[in-house]
Amino acid sequence: MEYMQLFKSIRSEKPGKLYLFHGPEEFTKEQALSQLTDRLVPPKFRDLNYQMIDGTETSADAIIAACETLPFLSDRRLIVVKDYAGLGGQKSGDEEVLKKYLGRIADDTCLVFYHRGAADKTRKIYKAIKKNGETVEFVRLKNPELSRWTAKTFRKYGKEISGRELNYFLTQVGNHLEDITNEIRKLASYTGSSDRITMEAIDKLVTPSPEYTVFQLVDAISSRQRAKALQLLEVLLDSGQSVFGLISLIARQIKIMLLCKDYTEKGYSLSGVQKELQSSPFKLHPYSVKKGMDQSRNFTMDQLRKDLDICLEADYGIKNGRVKERLGVEMLVIKMCVSE
Repeated sequence: MEYMQLFKSIRSEKPGKLYLFHGPEEFTKEQALSQLTDRLVPPKFRDLNYQMIDGTETSADAIIAACETLPFLSDRRLIVVKDYAGLGGQKSGDEEVLKKYLGRIADDTCLVFYHRGAADKTRKIYKAIKKNGETVEFVRLKNPELSRWTAKTFRKYGKEISGRELNYFLTQVGNHLEDITNEIRKLASYTGSSDRITMEAIDKLVTPSPEYTVFQLVDAISSRQRAKALQLLEVLLDSGQSVFGLISLIARQIKIMLLCKDYTEKGYSLSGVQKELQSSPFKLHPYSVKKGMDQSRNFTMDQLRKDLDICLEADYGIKNGRVKERLGVEMLVIKMCVSE
């Protein structure tokens, strides 16, 4: 079941007896659990008919006992098992007992396995939940759904945003819905009675995502501004970004530039490249494609391949202990700034 279908079913149908909520989009996952809780368990009886279980420490018998407890002054009882170990790749000794029980859950019970991140779909417990209930994967929204969701959220706060500003906003913020919502709240508060969101307001208020700061870093590298590139690198490192994560993001941007340059040399227009890369495994926002094309003009294909090799060498050198992490990524940026 897709999670948008889940929201509709919570509002319009009788919720089922067994669910698995998993996937990377935690914000929407929490909303789904909140709406399901409100639908099934009246607030005044919630202490009696809602039970949260730590799935990292529980047993099959404890989960079954919770499910077998009758609801009190309510039609349904909701049991939520958070981060059940068996869905993350760890097999427990009594997993077979739980798996067999899932087909016998009473009609007055709703059992939800709530898993942070993606569950292991190869596990028998996952297959048993899918067979007897609904597995709902909460994935990150991609365009155009992400743009529609963001514009709708702005309107909830009484704000309108144009396509240009919306693209710029999403490029800075990323596609984590919780981050987007937090930044919208900040902008709504800052703009006060004004119903328009401007580029100036975005620049002043929005905290750029690591991906956007990497855009700026690559811009500085492409124009050989070593001091600025090292300053942006320091901002990323001081914000808590891991060295390996940064090397991965820089390498990813180089790969995007390689693709953009390759398509351009084959005669593709900007819209053509955007269409190709939006449907590729990268699933890029059109603004990101335009940025990649603009940046790729400052490099030759050989330079980009060489810079990708520099990233691989830095990653290998750090992991093998030949160079310290911070020094390794700093040397990577310096080498790219002087790459010919």
